[in-house]
Amino acid sequence: MTVPEFELAAYQRAVRTILVNPLVTESYPDAAALPLVRRWADQLRGDLDRAFGYRLELTPTTARLIRTPDELDASRPARTTTDRPFDRRRYAYLALTLAALGRAGTQLALSELADAVAADAGRIEGLGLSTERAADRAAFVDAVAWLETRGALRLADGSARRWADDPYAGEALYDVDRDVVNAVYRPRRVLQHIDSVTALLGGVLADANGTGRDARRRHAGQRARRALVERPVVYYEADGIDGEVRNFLRGAHAVAEVERLTGLTAERRAEGIAVLDTSGGFSDRRFPGTGTVAQTALLLVNEIADRVELAERASSRIEDQDAPRLVHLAPPDGGQRELAEAVDSGLPRLGVLADLAETGQRAEPAERDAVEYPLVEDGWLATTMSGLLDRYGSTFAAQWRADPARLLAAALELLAELRMVARVPGGVLVLPLLARYRNVVVRVRGRTTEPTLFD
Repeated sequence: MTVPEFELAAYQRAVRTILVNPLVTESYPDAAALPLVRRWADQLRGDLDRAFGYRLELTPTTARLIRTPDELDASRPARTTTDRPFDRRRYAYLALTLAALGRAGTQLALSELADAVAADAGRIEGLGLSTERAADRAAFVDAVAWLETRGALRLADGSARRWADDPYAGEALYDVDRDVVNAVYRPRRVLQHIDSVTALLGGVLADANGTGRDARRRHAGQRARRALVERPVVYYEADGIDGEVRNFLRGAHAVAEVERLTGLTAERRAEGIAVLDTSGGFSDRRFPGTGTVAQTALLLVNEIADRVELAERASSRIEDQDAPRLVHLAPPDGGQRELAEAVDSGLPRLGVLADLAETGQRAEPAERDAVEYPLVEDGWLATTMSGLLDRYGSTFAAQWRADPARLLAAALELLAELRMVARVPGGVLVLPLLARYRNVVVRVRGRTTEPTLFD
């Protein structure tokens, strides 16, 4: 990377922008993003390819980063405008909407688009789209809104929400941005040429031009750098990474290169390494964060850390038989095989060109050392959640106060996404990153209340 020091901060901002937003348009994520990426296009194209194996493509109105995933990841779903994750129906409607837009002109009505998607959805067993059903309309509008947010569609007149409420009283007219539509759908391989989702992954053997020492070393370095920017934390032993990748992560060069490219700071511990962003702009899940779920997760971190610390102290005092003890278990393997099988079960086999089909050629996962982490049981978590509601419930949103089990599940899901815990039958395993956020100071600000008529 050859960037003058006085321009380094601007270049790092461009790197962070394209890594966080693989699709950048004139309006997404904001109006300043595309000019920033275009300014550094040549430098970005070379650095991202060399460091991560990513390909940057640009058109006059888009910048598209074609990434190389090393594993399937269910923790970053597409989300609705109300921040709810897409379900299978919404993903299907999104794919069919993109297909319909590829055949459409430069402008079309929402009802026309719905009819085109409904015609395709009707040929898929178990899907369908009926504009007479409110649930189908809402799911379809969520897919359209996802594209609208990214600039593929621009509202010219009307209201999609009004059409969703009543398709006979409402309508919406959209302008279609062909460049953005084409940029959204950019698979690394032709989907008709693969027979498993694993063929889209970037294992050492999948993309290497050869299997010699230099090729394997180059790809091991790229996998190490990808892990640093794609995962909240990389655990040396628990993540099953192979020896070459682990050597890159334990060394100084690959980590320093990521720090200089992104402007972030790597924090090392005996168990692993994490790249931290104090600005909060490099992750889709900021922690600590605002909102009831994020605050509850932080409170749970305190309680869990205290329980683990108390149990560890007790284990060193043999005479203290009444002190709590925690079972230690090995973390799950991430369920990559099960997730791949679930995705492959929806693959339309009739569309695969058998003579050209590629099977995913991934290196076998490395054998993991017998590392174990403490288990915190579901019963203790439920009891702790009840105590937190007693102490802090007045500051929580009403819908969460009314459903403690749902709030606990959402908080644990957030901690699992951040790799502070791992869900297992019967509870959660406490991973090392959680200890970084222990002993936080909690300040509860009471809600201001207006005087009543009787005061």
